[in-house]
Amino acid sequence: MNEGTMAILIQWSLLCLVWMGSFDSQLRGMGMERKRVLAVLCAFLICSFVSWQLFFAPIQVSLSGTLLPLFASVILYVRLPKAGRRLSVLGAMGLAVLLFWLRWLFFSDPILLFGDERVIVPGMSVAVALAMSKRDADRLFLLLLGLPMADVLYTLYFWPASGACSLGTDYAQDLLWSSISLLGLTSMLWTAIRRLFGRREAEPSHSDTGR
Repeated sequence: MNEGTMAILIQWSLLCLVWMGSFDSQLRGMGMERKRVLAVLCAFLICSFVSWQLFFAPIQVSLSGTLLPLFASVILYVRLPKAGRRLSVLGAMGLAVLLFWLRWLFFSDPILLFGDERVIVPGMSVAVALAMSKRDADRLFLLLLGLPMADVLYTLYFWPASGACSLGTDYAQDLLWSSISLLGLTSMLWTAIRRLFGRREAEPSHSDTGR
């Protein structure tokens, strides 16, 4: 599969799922409206298809891979509780450093790459986000800010060796959207499990009251 194809497929899939209301409970928990999330996903999808890029001297910045995720993280940051905003930013920076170190380690010593990097990095990102926070909004903020910043660190570090500085490449978008989709899947499964066990706990109480 070509780089960037996975990101487009995930964006399209999320667009359909949000449209059908599959994430309504998660969106309500984050204080988001479905129509606004659909608009954001459409913007990402259009920019990914067109591959819009901005050029700043030798630096090439992707609109869908760098600027839009950072802009979305700023919007989400405003919605976070004021008491925990600074900790969320520090957590995102810590996640960025961790992912940069992980990708550098795999590049420096490929024998340590025990699987596909497009599976390991998203899995590690979501695991760290789940460990850092209990709220879906905080976890999404960590991914939207941490992964693009990790890509910036990685690209700038290898800039002298590669001779090119392209931020938000198709590969970086695959990592970002694989992480977001994995987080969404985890949240949906956890919600389903809570509802399932909640109903099972409620059934005996009804039978007891009937007696």
